Amino acid sequence: MELQLTWDQDKRQSNYLKHGLDFVNASEVLQSVYCLNLLVQLKGEDRIISYAYAMSYLCVLTLVHTNRYDQIRIISFRKANQKEADFYFNWLENEWHEP
Repeated sequence: MELQLTWDQDKRQSNYLKHGLDFVNASEVLQSVYCLNLLVQLKGEDRIISYAYAMSYLCVLTLVHTNRYDQIRIISFRKANQKEADFYFNWLENEWHEP
């Protein structure tokens, strides 16, 4: 099943310039069997922070998104910082269960 991803085009460009990651590639995180999704409240809105190790980048990626009208709206996409990567690897080692 193909994911329906949406985003603000100006935000996509600024995210690419800042982090070197294009929103177009966010599905790599969302479709990973090793994806960790955390529901958070940011700026008065329910958002999801998703983490996954991406083989094409050889690192943990962080994706911030929300669900709107049966679509996934991308807000931010970047390499995880060290604290996030450590948290992700700890989850993967101790809590992840094969689907």
